[in-house]
Amino acid sequence: MKEILKNIKLEQIIGIYHFEDSCFTVGKISKIDSKYLYLLSYDINFKEDGIKVFLIDSIKRIILKSDYIEKNQKKIVRLNRENKDIFQELIENRVEISIELGDGSIEEAYLTEKGEDYFKIKILNDNQNITSEEVITKDYLKRIKISNFIEKEEYKNFKVITTKDDEEYMAYDLSYNGDHLIFFEKEEFYDIAQINIIPKNMIENISEIEVKLDTKKENFYELIDFEKDLEIIEILRKCLENKFLVFIDNEDFFETKVGIITDLEDNKIKMKEIDKYGNFHKNSKIYLDEIQLLAIKNYKIGV
Repeated sequence: MKEILKNIKLEQIIGIYHFEDSCFTVGKISKIDSKYLYLLSYDINFKEDGIKVFLIDSIKRIILKSDYIEKNQKKIVRLNRENKDIFQELIENRVEISIELGDGSIEEAYLTEKGEDYFKIKILNDNQNITSEEVITKDYLKRIKISNFIEKEEYKNFKVITTKDDEEYMAYDLSYNGDHLIFFEKEEFYDIAQINIIPKNMIENISEIEVKLDTKKENFYELIDFEKDLEIIEILRKCLENKFLVFIDNEDFFETKVGIITDLEDNKIKMKEIDKYGNFHKNSKIYLDEIQLLAIKNYKIGV
């Protein structure tokens, strides 16, 4: 990959798959050195959401050009859930949705008709081209998900929804539409929300929880001058000094480590991790050579 990256210009927008899974990052190249690739990263609506630093040797797949990148932006969904049937809005506005089926498979699709006990859908491929038209029974469609931009600050209070098949959602702004529950799914420290639609008869429990974390949105990118010989250790130091939220990953980690850096040495960092509910729960040590992906979100954390 080093040879390929040598021929890519700065400021070019590329896509990178994380390790060998399906996680995908789109970003604009800010710097490439002998060891790391530095990106100004975008969320799914192509809104800047921080920076990401990839260990070049861990990159297995780079997308140089695609219809998704060239389109640059997905349609922002603004659904009026109070005054109109949400399913009819999805049909009339031809909104792209993600559906989870009873067999666990997930498809991108358009909803074209909702009957009393069935849905008609058009299945899409990665280029948003229709590959099939199908009819699915209501009880076989486990969830509809719609990605959506939100303009408010990080929310504090939300509910935890657990389902009979042991799924768990961090949710807010709940409402009902017939025999379905509609809610926004909490996306940790992203300016996006997932509108979810699930059958009411799948719900096991709904409980309340309060996030005690004190957060403030601020653009980390403004602290960085990539024209200088900036090393990853200096980026980590700025995260430490300014208490920015970091995500650190390695293909051998059980899960991504999320939190703030509390100490920085020549070969390792100390980190206070945040759990999925948004509260501090443990301290960790990470050696610098373990960092295959470093993501800094545009959030400062008060402690």
